[in-house]
Formats: sequence, C-alpha cells, structure tokens
Amino acid sequence: MPRRTFWGLLFLVVVVIIGGCAAFAQISGRFGLDLVARRIPTTLTGEIKLDTPSEFTMLEFAIASNLILNASFGFADLNIDAVVNTAGPEHCVIKAPLNLDKLTFYEVEFDKLSIVPEMWFAVPFEAVTDVNNLPNSVIIPPGDIMFVKARVTVSTTISGFSIKTLGMLEDINFPNPGSSYTPLYYPVQSQSYAVGSLVTASWRAQGGFSMSANIGVNASQSGRSVKGYSATGSVLPDNFFARVSISGIKLADMNLGGTEFQSVMLGTSFAYTKPPTGTETTHFSTTINLSGRLWDKVSIGGSVTLAPFPPKFGGVTLSISMEPFRVAFALDTMELKSMSFSFGSGLNMGAMTGRFSMTASGLERGMTGLSMRLSLSQGLFSAGTSVAFANRAEKFGFASLGSTLTFRLSPAVVTVQATFGRYGLTRAAVTAGVVF
Repeated sequence: MPRRTFWGLLFLVVVVIIGGCAAFAQISGRFGLDLVARRIPTTLTGEIKLDTPSEFTMLEFAIASNLILNASFGFADLNIDAVVNTAGPEHCVIKAPLNLDKLTFYEVEFDKLSIVPEMWFAVPFEAVTDVNNLPNSVIIPPGDIMFVKARVTVSTTISGFSIKTLGMLEDINFPNPGSSYTPLYYPVQSQSYAVGSLVTASWRAQGGFSMSANIGVNASQSGRSVKGYSATGSVLPDNFFARVSISGIKLADMNLGGTEFQSVMLGTSFAYTKPPTGTETTHFSTTINLSGRLWDKVSIGGSVTLAPFPPKFGGVTLSISMEPFRVAFALDTMELKSMSFSFGSGLNMGAMTGRFSMTASGLERGMTGLSMRLSLSQGLFSAGTSVAFANRAEKFGFASLGSTLTFRLSPAVVTVQATFGRYGLTRAAVTAGVVF
C-alpha cells in the first residue's frame, strides 16, 4: 500500500473515532497554544562573534499547538496526545485503556484487571547546535510521520500479588530527539523493529514486609523517547535482567556500644544482568540494607554490597527531621561525603496563601548548591518564583531565577513563564489553554 494512501486512511480512521467519541462518549481534555521565546546572543561587531549581555536583544520564537483528548465509554477509554510545533507534526500517541473489575480464567481470578494498548506515531527529530551556538531541535529528512512503537500494559492482582506486564514492539533505530543523528536521512527503510517485555510483581505481607521482582527480556527499564513524549521501558535486543528485593523486615531493637537502635528494618536485593552480546559480561550483585531510629526524630541507614566479591560498604545516611526542618548527612568510611538541608513552611497572609521552601546541599569542602522557592495563590491567580545558586569552577554564585504567573479564567488557563540565567534571559513562554 502506498504511504500516502496509508496516511490518508489513518487520518480517516482518527476522524471517525473522534466523531464517534463526540456522539457517544463523555469527552474531556485540553487544547493549548504555547509560545516560547529565547534570547539570541548579542554581538557588538560583525567580525567578532561574542555573546555580550545586553538589556535589549533579539528573540527567536517557537510555537506549538497541543491537544489532549480523553473519551470515556464506561468500561473503556480513549486517550489522544498530539502536538504540532513550528517545524511541523511532532508526535501522536493513542491509548485505549480497558478496565475490567474481575475476570476468571481457568479458575484463576484476575482482580482489578487493566489492559492499556497504545500506539506511537512521530516525526524523527535530532538535537543540534545552531549558528548562534544555541541548542536547537530539527527534523531529520524526509520528515515523514512514522509508526514508532506499539505497547500493551496489563496490570492485575492475583491472590494478593500485584502483577504488571509491559509488552513492546519498537523501532530500535528511531533517532533519539535529545541527541545528534549522524546519517543525513531517516526514511522508512531505516526502521528496524524488535519486541521485548518487562514484568513486575509485588506482594505485601500482613507482617509489614514486602517483596518485589522485576524481569526484563529483550528490554530495558530506561525509556526511549520521541519528540515531546516519553515513557518508561524500551526494547533492547539480547538484554536480560532479573531483580528480587525484600524490604521492611522488622527486627528487634538493638544496642550497640551503648547506643540503642529502634524500629530496625532489614532489606536485601539480588540482581542478575546479562547485557547484549559484545558489550559487558554477565553481572550478579547482592546488597543488604539496614535502617532504624537513633532517637525520635533521628533515623539512620546503611548498606553493604556482598557480591561481587569482596564486600563493599555503601556508606551511612543520617537524617534529622524536626518540622519544618530536615537535615541529612551521607558518610562513607565515617568521613563526611555529602550533606543536605531542607526547610518548608506555609504562609498565611489573609485571603492569600503561600509557601516558602529552601534546599541546600554540599560536600565536605562546603556548600555546592542552594535553591529557594516562593509560591502564592489567591482566587484565580497564582504565582511562583525560584532562585538557585551553584558552585561553578570552584566559585559559588548565582545560577538561575525563574518566575511563573498563572491566571485561571474557567475554562481558560493562561500561564506566563520567564527564566533568567547568569547571562540574562534564557527562556520565556506564554501558554494558553482551554480545559474541557
């Protein structure tokens, strides 16, 4: 079948589905327009291309139109996520969740059974650096809309075990939109499909401890994304892994060297990995975790890796929680390796409410990061601003400042955002949407 005929039929099917949804289903979703601007580096002369921070500058823009459509038929739903940006079509993801309360098959009862098939269509993009020395995203010719992957997620509960299975058919050659792509073209002849699966099972005992297992066959838990959309799980041929973990095993209180450990919890995990042929060797690891409380507000935890041999101490984490403060330290061989501090508190200003939070992090040589955020809300209006400081080239200083203003004028929502870096404006955006 010619590609033009195929896409014409696909478009017709989508139109019929949407029309049927409008007639017989309960419709909800969001339609929006995003306008994003960023600063083009200012140069003072034509011969020397230098980025000179300036108050007035030229801007370049990106515009995107996005649609999220949810149709509910009671026992089944239909979800569509589609985006078109300045370069053209970006992605279209179609899901059809099917929720079955209970199903008995060969005397086995499947409780809370959910089946979510999905199909991904996208245009191949790649990340480049343009003539202004700015990161950009461009279409890889010929820029056709391609079928990228099909996924089916099945989740259920059987005799107290929660089981989730993800089956995938995926184009393993499809370009990663976050990196560069060496070939000049990506036609349909370049596509190569493979299948893989991920299985997760968990069980929680009445005694409080829990068990979980993760198995991947020709698959990886890391996601493979398309432009503007991503999800956990991807196909990786010849890759196999299995992980089993047990956590929350309650032990009796312990007394070591005159120090009492309360609410002691034991956990362990086993992992086996067989990567694709020609990369790494088979890997097996075993880890034991131990955690408890020293005092009412002070908790401590540590880990030891038993395999591969020889055993390796994973360090100790000490945290102190005294609302609204929280302080954490990470120690390795009893030497301070990292520390963090967080503070958060609500603000009561009459009709307006808000919240202020602060987080600081550092190493043994001193502070490496500091961030603060203030959010305010009253009626239809909400605002937030955050500022961050970081350690760069052994010098601690300003890193970024971002502000957001949101107006909710039902059914419309308008958001204005601006982010400033060390050398001025880095990104500004106006987002307008209608929620229905």
